[in-house]
Amino acid sequence: MNQTINNLAGLYESLYGKDTDKSDEVYEARISKIIFKCTDCGCVFHADEKGVMVSGYAEGSDSECPPHYLPWGFTIDEFNNALTIADSEGCEAWYEANGEIE
Repeated sequence: MNQTINNLAGLYESLYGKDTDKSDEVYEARISKIIFKCTDCGCVFHADEKGVMVSGYAEGSDSECPPHYLPWGFTIDEFNNALTIADSEGCEAWYEANGEIE
């Protein structure tokens, strides 16, 4: 059974392994940068006291991809699923805006 994630340090550890204690700002910046670079559409990531949000991104498009919110207490599988969906939505929006079909 997947362990629940209740803070940014726990999410970082679940995604990338244990790191020395950092501030929430450092963890959020690191996670955000890696997610942007490692997703096809350059997904957006944000965290606050209630949980996290991921959404797709379609550069050069006026369309906004829907946000996917996960309140703290989610599993890594739930996070990865939301990120996969968000990335797919961002890619789809990009293809629609640029007249290309996937």
